[in-house]
Amino acid sequence: MEMQRVLAELAEQLRTRWPVPGIAISVVDGAGESASVTAGFANAESKAPISRRTRFEIGSVSKTFTSVLLGILADEGKVDLDAPVADYLPWFAPNGGSRAITVRHLLQHTSGLVAGADALPDAAARGYALRNAMTWAEPGELFHYSNEGYNLLGLIVEKVTGEPLADAMAGRLLRPLGMRDSAARIVPEDIAELATGYRFLHEDRPPLPAAPLAPAGFFAYSSADGNVLATASDLGRFARMLLGRGTLDGTAVIRPERLRELLTVPGDTSGSGSDSGADSGSGYACGVDVEVVDGRTWLTHAGGMVGYRSYLAVDTDGGHGVAVLTNAPGECQIIDRFARHVLDVVQGAPADPALFDPERIPDARRYVGTHGTAQRRIVVETAGDDRLTLTADGETGRLYDTGDGRLVCDHPGWSAYHHSWDGRWLYGPESLGPAPAAPAVAPHPLEGRYRSYTPWYPAFGIVQRAGRLHMIAATGVEAPCDEPELVRLDDGTYRVGADPRLPERLVPGPVLDGEVLWVDLDGCRYTRSFLDRPKP
Repeated sequence: MEMQRVLAELAEQLRTRWPVPGIAISVVDGAGESASVTAGFANAESKAPISRRTRFEIGSVSKTFTSVLLGILADEGKVDLDAPVADYLPWFAPNGGSRAITVRHLLQHTSGLVAGADALPDAAARGYALRNAMTWAEPGELFHYSNEGYNLLGLIVEKVTGEPLADAMAGRLLRPLGMRDSAARIVPEDIAELATGYRFLHEDRPPLPAAPLAPAGFFAYSSADGNVLATASDLGRFARMLLGRGTLDGTAVIRPERLRELLTVPGDTSGSGSDSGADSGSGYACGVDVEVVDGRTWLTHAGGMVGYRSYLAVDTDGGHGVAVLTNAPGECQIIDRFARHVLDVVQGAPADPALFDPERIPDARRYVGTHGTAQRRIVVETAGDDRLTLTADGETGRLYDTGDGRLVCDHPGWSAYHHSWDGRWLYGPESLGPAPAAPAVAPHPLEGRYRSYTPWYPAFGIVQRAGRLHMIAATGVEAPCDEPELVRLDDGTYRVGADPRLPERLVPGPVLDGEVLWVDLDGCRYTRSFLDRPKP
């Protein structure tokens, strides 16, 4: 009961500091569920509370389910993980008909395919749209997270089983694991027991910790990259299966040898030459991150959907697992830090709510200083050991941690973009350092803000920073956090990211009065936003 109280207090601390309407936590060990905590609301408007039966969309944690399902089908002799994808989907002929991409490449996110802009809502159309895809990395060479790759895996499951993905997954995973309150597709009939998801009200500005929320709306979903909805206790049963090396309560779901294969990290695919692959034991295996934490092996995966953030963490050596489900905005990565801390606490670490205090900035002192020149300058100072303020133009604002490696500020003149530090202070088009920035350049037709009606990646801005174009997203489950450079290619398109092996492409549309009217991002059209225009 003491652990239950500690976790309940941590959950309330999280909810008072971040926009988390409701949360459910399940803690498990080999014997069963050792703690279950619920806090907050399944619907913030009606004040309906979270209960043990409340379901949540678990997002990309579904990829771990998909991986285990493919392992089960391999055990059944229906799938060869090292066979070309084209063996199962004959229309899949990327790079002019190459058969080099295998099932395992999709499982490990090393196919070279795009991450996905969610331009198409249904699995078959999404997959077929990639039939003639081009890639610029050899399969197995580069880790590049791809929702589209996992969508293809779901189509393979349907091809080899002759069943819808939801039925194949329910029959081979959910029912054998006793996950009675879960499902492998998200349909309108599930709404009654599904927590209402929430998004940030404003899509075009970085959300402060107290940013207002709005109901996200309901989206039916069946693709294998994010098809599962579950209760926290049911996801805890899946965690117990991982702890049991493929067996739960005497039921063998997958052979331990096959599960071990799925949890094997490939060699270094970072492109950096670092020892981040199989030699260190850490990296992305098949559908799950494998980490070595203080000498113990952790299996982890985050999940973001429109209106939901989840996290699964299993310490296979320590013998505990944690499932954390919320109806917070899907990009709210502080949930990941919270869940990892819960697993630490369960295994003996002291509870430390300061770890998810948005005013606490990790390594705060490295940001301190005067950035910029007399013409454009900010002063960043400590306000306590790990808190920061930003002063400019006679006003002072507070800086906050976002949980994704960037900062946000409530200073009225410095709140339109995220802040980060990379030897210079980076803020939208600004690159502030002790020396003057690069000389001013003429406005570029692409500069501005763009939006679409996809809820996954609704808007982004394009700015010139030090003479280079960068794409910056304020919100969005699938939006990048690294503010990638846009590199113009010979055909007039732009690569999203400096690495020449990256597959994402942005295609400008027509120019009117010196401004591009729309852009195409991997098949999803974004138009120049009227919200970016001065008010009359």
